[in-house]
Amino acid sequence: MVPAPDTQDSDTQQRILIEQIRIVYSMLARSGSMTLVLSAFVAFVMREHGIAIWAWFGLQATLKISELTELRWFYDPEMVANAPDRMLRRLYVTQSLHAAGWASLLAIAGQNISAPEFVFVVMALGGVLSGGVTTYGALPKVHAVYIASFIAVSFMTMIYLIAVVPDNPAFYMMPVLAILYCIGTYMNTQVSGEAYYRHIALGFANAELAEGLARQAERAEAARQTAEAADRAKSTFLASASHDLRQPIHATGLFLALLKGSKLEPAQRDMVMNASSALRASSEMLDALLDFSRADAGVIEPQARTFFFDDLVRQLETELGVQADEKRIAFRVHECGKHVHADPGLVRLILLNLISNAIRYTDEGGLLIGARRRGHLLIAEVWDTGIGIPADQQEAIFGDFTQLGNPERDRRKGLGLGLAIARRMARLIGTDITVSSEPGRGSVFRFPLMLAAPVQIEAPPAQPVQTERPGIVRRARVILLDDDVAILRGLGALLTAQGYDVATAETVEEALDHAARHVPDLLISDFRLRQGRDGTEAVRLMRQKHGAGLPVLMITGDTHPDRIAAADREDMKILYKPVDPDRIVEAVASLVQ
Repeated sequence: MVPAPDTQDSDTQQRILIEQIRIVYSMLARSGSMTLVLSAFVAFVMREHGIAIWAWFGLQATLKISELTELRWFYDPEMVANAPDRMLRRLYVTQSLHAAGWASLLAIAGQNISAPEFVFVVMALGGVLSGGVTTYGALPKVHAVYIASFIAVSFMTMIYLIAVVPDNPAFYMMPVLAILYCIGTYMNTQVSGEAYYRHIALGFANAELAEGLARQAERAEAARQTAEAADRAKSTFLASASHDLRQPIHATGLFLALLKGSKLEPAQRDMVMNASSALRASSEMLDALLDFSRADAGVIEPQARTFFFDDLVRQLETELGVQADEKRIAFRVHECGKHVHADPGLVRLILLNLISNAIRYTDEGGLLIGARRRGHLLIAEVWDTGIGIPADQQEAIFGDFTQLGNPERDRRKGLGLGLAIARRMARLIGTDITVSSEPGRGSVFRFPLMLAAPVQIEAPPAQPVQTERPGIVRRARVILLDDDVAILRGLGALLTAQGYDVATAETVEEALDHAARHVPDLLISDFRLRQGRDGTEAVRLMRQKHGAGLPVLMITGDTHPDRIAAADREDMKILYKPVDPDRIVEAVASLVQ
């Protein structure tokens, strides 16, 4: 709703006045030529009045041509904005002169007029006065000055005609009719003026609203960009921190593996096992950061296929049951006997995080893993008798780095990323995780999967029984490229102990020199190298010289989304530090074979 004129602030009233004046000038520019033509037509029809009518036309032409010249060559809408009061006074003066000019026609016609001329003059002046409603409708007070000037001249004309032709009242009745008609047209102008005022005020209100919305949009865009920048900074920080932590942990794991293979006293072996356990906990936290970064990087592409759900659950029971045993809580599995169609790797990661979370927050009782059919879906469920989750926190737990019941930040309870990763992975495969929980009684996490018909899987051909560990491909030549000397020593010693011919390099040039002397069977490289170079560059240079089929194993601690995406585009096997030494040995064996 547009406020009434008397409720508008002075600034708004001034802006409206400027727009009203501009509209009047615009209407004058459009109507000026027609009124000049009308004046000429009136003079022609009343030409029998001789010099008087042509003098009148000369006055009209002078006024109209002056006005048109001003509007065409000297008027600028900015003039109104800069000096609205002065432009308003100019309108008062010029339009009162135009009104006087038209009203003076009554004095000429009233002295000697025929009945047809009487009707013609009344119609001509009536048309001019009616046109004023349109011309001055946006600014009634200009029309009021016009009308006042017209009435003043008409009244003087009436007095003059009474004195000159007292015996013919019809002659001086023309001014009376004109005065009455002026009053009627001005009433119409007031109605038009109110409509104009509200229309202009509404336009300004809409413009202010649009400007406000634009400012809000700008603020929202700035906030979005700030949030994105913060998110990128977070990813960069996580990647950098993860990389810097992974390097020494990875090297420590390599040396612990070598130490476990040596002759140790029972007490020493226990200490090595405890150190390995602590190292494994740190590795699990960094793996959570890696999964988080990979999800943010958008490099995970679901590969759906049909698989037996119970097989996956049994694997997780074998893998995670030890953790439940250590806490002396039950780990039960309810087999469903169903096949589902999804990405088994991502489903495994979802369940892994849900089960790990349940184990962390359950101290008594246990957990149950199962699934139930619901129409064409299989609802996977993870039940626990843990601490439970308050209703107002059941959505917040899926946030990044969110933990409940861990104010002391116990490292055994992770980083608060498990559920965030699980939900990201669930949405990647087109599903979502829901939770039902009651504080003190436990929780149940659910997510639906698409049921599928069983598929006949051909058994793989029988493999000969291996009598020794994989990786014993004697004298295969391996080049290690890493800028961390400790990792080079540890990994070099590990692979040398497995019978490989190992050459180590801290720079790309050193690696190329080794390859020039002896063509490698495998390149093992870190992603981040010295002098701002990276492992993908080393891979390209090495393959250019020694063939595109050169096997490459990238072992990296860099989890920045951009670098993860870049590494995934290359034809190479990737392991993320810290890596269990046995996994490295197995990966090397598979690549050199």
